[in-house]
Order: sequence, then structure tokens, then C-alpha cells
Amino acid sequence: MSGYNLLSQILVSTVVVFFFVTSLLGLVLGLGLILRAPAMLSFILLMNQWISTRQALRPLESPLEVPTTTTRTGRWFGAVLILVGAYAALILISTFDVQRVAAVLRVDSRYSLTGVVLDALKWFLVLGGLAAIVTGLMLLFFPNAWRSVEARANRWYSTRNLELAGDTVYLSLDRIVQAFPRPAGAAIFVLSLVAALASGILLFR
Repeated sequence: MSGYNLLSQILVSTVVVFFFVTSLLGLVLGLGLILRAPAMLSFILLMNQWISTRQALRPLESPLEVPTTTTRTGRWFGAVLILVGAYAALILISTFDVQRVAAVLRVDSRYSLTGVVLDALKWFLVLGGLAAIVTGLMLLFFPNAWRSVEARANRWYSTRNLELAGDTVYLSLDRIVQAFPRPAGAAIFVLSLVAALASGILLFR
């Protein structure tokens, strides 16, 4: 069995088990709302405690001043980047044999997920070496262009609006359940029963 087929089976089994367990919990919730609505509503209110992430994410919102590269340090660092990038790219292209590494791992490099990952990793590292060469050339011969790239890369973008969107509480469905606990419980029970039967057939067939 190839690594791709094994990974696919694991992912599918995980999804099916997740739906089966979730549907069982839905059955319990639906029965609780039908038979003992006040107790179940108290439990739902207890589980709906809101924990704000604003304080935890506040350090990520603080801008950091990154020192720019000077002309003197940039030149020798650029030379180092060119040498290291060229050496890494040449070694990877000339000596990194995906088929040989796949044979050591006892997988087929043409049809397995491991072979695809190894090939993608090789060319990703080669592109990294070429990027290091380009960066070194810019530091050596085009320092002004590098400063503009560095200033653009060091620009601070605030995530406050995204943080506020994720920190907002939405309780529309909870209000509907509180207003109509037994009909909502019946709907949850029927939908969970269908999901439990479908996922159970796939899981235990």
C-alpha cells in the first residue's frame, strides 16, 4: 500500500469518527432539550462562557523596530549569501537524488506521497539558494534597491480589525434554542440521528 493511499484512509477514518462522535453528542443534547429543557439550558449557558483573546494577543499588536542593514555590513553579508546560496543550490541539484532517497525509505518515488514531498523539498531548497544569491547580489551592487525592499518588508500591518472580528460573540442560535428548547431539541435529535446512522454505517460496515 502506498503512502498516499494510507494517508487517505487515515484522514477519511478520522473524519468519519469525528462525525460519529459529534452526532452522538448531538443526540444527547437533543434528548436533554426535549426531556429536561431547564437543566440543559443551564448547561448551555455554562458552556457559553466568553474568554477574550484581546489581552493574550496584545503583545503581537506592538510594532517592533528592526534595524536596517548598513552598507559596510551589507556587503560582506551579501558575499556570504552568494557563496552559501550557490554552494547549496549546486549540491542539491547535483547530488540530491530523489529516487535514491525514496529507495532508502522503501517507497516508490513516482507514485507515493513521500516521493512528491521529497521532490518538492528539493526544489524548494534550490529556490531558497537562488533567492540567497539574488539577495547577496542586491546587497553588493544595488544597496539602495535592497533598502527599499527591506523598508517594504519591515512595514507594520495592524491585525486589530481581524482580532476584533474574532473576539465578537455571536449567540443567535443560542437565543433561538432558549426561546424554543423542545422544538430545537427535536430538530437537533433528528439531524444527529441521521448523521449517526450515516457515519455509523461507514464506520462499522
